[in-house]
Amino acid sequence: MGQNRLTIMIACCVATVFSARASSAACVGDCNADNAVSINELISGVNIALNIAEVATCAAFDANSDGTVSISELISGVNGALNGCVPTGGARCGDGTKDEAAGEECDDGNNQGGDTCAANCTTEIRRPTVLDPLRAKATVQLPTLAIPLKLTGTQVLTTGSPRSGQVLDKNGEVIFEDGEVPIVVMAADVKFNPVSVPGFICACVRGVAVDSFGTGVSGTGVAGCGEQGLNNVDFLIEQDHNVTPGDSQNSGSEVGLLDDPECDDVINAGHDVSSTACLEGTGAECSTPTNTHVGICNSARRFTFMGGQAPRGSVLLSNSSAIGQLQDGGACAESRKPNGDCKFADYGPDCIPCTDDDLKKGTANVAPTTSGTATIALYDANDTKGLTLNDGATCGGSVKCVAKVTGSLVDCDALVANPNAALHSSLVTAFPTLDADTGDSIVTTTLAAE
Repeated sequence: MGQNRLTIMIACCVATVFSARASSAACVGDCNADNAVSINELISGVNIALNIAEVATCAAFDANSDGTVSISELISGVNGALNGCVPTGGARCGDGTKDEAAGEECDDGNNQGGDTCAANCTTEIRRPTVLDPLRAKATVQLPTLAIPLKLTGTQVLTTGSPRSGQVLDKNGEVIFEDGEVPIVVMAADVKFNPVSVPGFICACVRGVAVDSFGTGVSGTGVAGCGEQGLNNVDFLIEQDHNVTPGDSQNSGSEVGLLDDPECDDVINAGHDVSSTACLEGTGAECSTPTNTHVGICNSARRFTFMGGQAPRGSVLLSNSSAIGQLQDGGACAESRKPNGDCKFADYGPDCIPCTDDDLKKGTANVAPTTSGTATIALYDANDTKGLTLNDGATCGGSVKCVAKVTGSLVDCDALVANPNAALHSSLVTAFPTLDADTGDSIVTTTLAAE
């Protein structure tokens, strides 16, 4: 549809309904903050969506602050024009006052889940999920070898319920669009079985709580069960093992990421995901027992979200997890010496793998998890100039690297109809690992429910 036709259509829809409105706030498309959305403001939103105008022309249309104006944001603007902005003093999720007329089932004074009241002020529902042993998997891609792993075990996804219309926080900011379902994962609910890597290690996957997500919460996000779905749920994550200026193993920005002379870059990707550069050999988080690259700067991870409008049933989460790598040759089972001592020291005093007293619990990584496509690229892998693990590259001869994985949508109708239903979808993620016992690797993961 051309610009003129789209503009005329919007204008015709709203021209007859404008009148004096009550004082209001938090309206998508209210460019001049007069508590109403005019035809001219809608036209500005269309121009931004068509890349004819800059977002700065009307930042109020960029509700999710992703630098673009999506169809759902235009629809929100039209709704504001037709129905008016939410009146000041109206329902505010997280203000500690339950407003049943607005669809609030609870309001505990915050917009975090995991505490029985979801971030959109609906009662939380625990949805136990059993991983499908035939479809749930991970692939650890080394420069010369891909190690496929089967994932088994359980995970509980705790959700709210969809609400009609936009949900505002206590400051009047839009936090959920029509029909969106908040989701959290409690760290204690991530119960994957030990994963054997024959001949190498026993891998232990753990959820790691993040304070900003909520008490005990390791994952947070949303399912787009409104007709507008979600926006930009595909992502690319990139990291460069060496961004030290002038170092002989640094490929430079033509192949990898930009140099970081002070090794202090911080990348905030939104969606509660951020990353910080790290100088090896300084006692920092990236300094592991197997680390031999003293003085080398590991880049912050760069996240790029893309894909545009994704359909109803799309999911995007931010998950914090760690993978402990226990040196046991892949045994993944209690084993003792004749004198009763544990055969594998990494198992800790209880001599059982993947329990709280393991000596190696891994480093926590916060990464997106999506129903869309997750892609990963690692540059200067193993601190080796030009060694790249990414989609399209070859790993171990002529075999293509496993660096891309795609998930599937949630059945929103089944989710709403059955409060005990699991999220029957495939959610995927990808992340790099530097200086592990097996060296650098990229890991792609598919979490598929039975």
